[in-house]
Amino acid sequence: MRVYLARKTIYVLITLVIIISFNFFLFRIMPGDPTKVLVPKSGDVELTNAIKEYFGLDKPMWEQYLLYLKQVFTLDWGISTGLRKYAEVTDVMAPAVMNTVVLLGTGTVLAIILGINVGKFAAWRRGTAADAASMSISLTFYSMPTFLFALFMLMVFAGWLKWFPIKGSEGYLPWIGQTDIDTLGEKIVSRLYHLVLPLIVFTLEIMAEFAIIMRNSLTDVLTEDYIVTARAKGLSNREILNNHAMRNAMLPVVTLIAIGIAWVLGGTIMVEMVFSYDGLGLMTWDAVLYQDYALLQALFLIFAIGVLIANVIADIVYVYLDPRVKL
Repeated sequence: MRVYLARKTIYVLITLVIIISFNFFLFRIMPGDPTKVLVPKSGDVELTNAIKEYFGLDKPMWEQYLLYLKQVFTLDWGISTGLRKYAEVTDVMAPAVMNTVVLLGTGTVLAIILGINVGKFAAWRRGTAADAASMSISLTFYSMPTFLFALFMLMVFAGWLKWFPIKGSEGYLPWIGQTDIDTLGEKIVSRLYHLVLPLIVFTLEIMAEFAIIMRNSLTDVLTEDYIVTARAKGLSNREILNNHAMRNAMLPVVTLIAIGIAWVLGGTIMVEMVFSYDGLGLMTWDAVLYQDYALLQALFLIFAIGVLIANVIADIVYVYLDPRVKL
């Protein structure tokens, strides 16, 4: 295992260098000039050149690359030129990172738990009305566009019924009747109150995919010969399901969790845009609109590293679940 982890670490470092390099060159070949965002219409050539010199854009490409590597590893990701001009990218991202981590982390955990249990429930009762109902609901959420479901929830529960706020990640509490949240308890309640609708939409959309994969995987496993042998030994249905079938049926789900992280990040962009939830998804959209190159570079790098880490964790869990996999 130590040799495997060492080899995996080397692969991760090589992949990380490739990601960083791609992230650097991607924004250098994109159309547009980032200095035009900063230079006012009345600005002259001297001001443009001064800004290029300040940000190192006048240097040769290899010098810019070395400067970028230094910035990445020192977490000095430059200056934002978007909504909050001349602010450090790390300062701009800090609140949004926390909001997205809470939404994405909580939603993903709930989706995995619910999806696995729904798939397990349907597979064990395959061919019955319960199986058909579970899969019909899952397929409905799976096929429904994220933005459409989010708009429906927003219109009904925030617009029509007015049970939840229509936008934001914190602020107004209707039963208090104020927008200035003072105490720590009020701040926590406010964040949870604004989190409910985005969390429901995000969880149900992701849960559906896990349920479908879990159901199909477990259905195949339950037809294997070792399940028949376990029944012949007199093991109970609970023991067969939990101790024999689930361990092998989880393998595709573990792979799906890692591969689906990229889709999850894309899904949270749509959810945050619809609910105006102050997270990395909404920030990515704003950065594109305002041509905030420094912020976009940092966001893309975070997303790529998140996918990389998720895949490494999945590989390790895969080895644990299936000893047949070579280290």
